[in-house]
Amino acid sequence: MYSFITEESGKKKAKAVKKNVIKKEIKHSDYLNVLLNNQTMHHQMCSIRSELHQISSCHLNKVSLSPFDDKRYLLIDGIASLSYGHYQIKNENLRYFNEP
Repeated sequence: MYSFITEESGKKKAKAVKKNVIKKEIKHSDYLNVLLNNQTMHHQMCSIRSELHQISSCHLNKVSLSPFDDKRYLLIDGIASLSYGHYQIKNENLRYFNEP
């Protein structure tokens, strides 16, 4: 997920979240709030699904924005990150975000 604003336009993206939910319900300030305050946001989405050739509509309550990324090594500021296996992770000066 990411969001940015420029002088001309802005862009918001969130994986596995419907485009109309991103466009109408999620604001740029929500991205900042989730990242800086370690909060998780949930949104309701409607979708049409087919199971065994039976079509039905579903109302889903999904996690739309989350500050937790289990595929990256978060640095002490909670924003910058490195990929696992990066050579700087072994450096003693770098500390993980959640370490005491």
